[in-house]
Amino acid sequence: MKTLDLTSSLFWLFFSSLSFVGSLRMGIGTVESPGMGFMPAAASALLGTLSAILLVATIMRKLQDMPVGTTAAILGKGSLTVLISILIYSIMMPKLGYLISTFLLMTFLYWYMDRHGVKVLLRSVVLSLLTTTISYYLFTVLLNCPFPAGILKL
Repeated sequence: MKTLDLTSSLFWLFFSSLSFVGSLRMGIGTVESPGMGFMPAAASALLGTLSAILLVATIMRKLQDMPVGTTAAILGKGSLTVLISILIYSIMMPKLGYLISTFLLMTFLYWYMDRHGVKVLLRSVVLSLLTTTISYYLFTVLLNCPFPAGILKL
């Protein structure tokens, strides 16, 4: 039964996503002046929401049925640290800017997820510099999406 719940929820989530995209192409209009895609968009959004709820409930049920050590291995022992670091990142990005805050976050995450050594720190700095540079180029130059400049004012 649990496998069927997982499979069906993924199928209906996929189907509702496709239906929602199709209804957006038809034009949904506004609440005062609905377009042809308004009702299909609403129905697919409802179906997607219910499918996502079923998916989360099924995954939670599977995690509860597993032994404690298995659940901890799946979730990871450092998930709280990663969550806190991302929260700090979201607070500091407007102040420091995208480049500095992303570089610091990626350096910490690469270093923390590895062995915490000094050699690992050097590799983490290089990888985070590469990651930050590529993501900045991709979004700012190619896709023309502005990021917070922060203290650099580029």
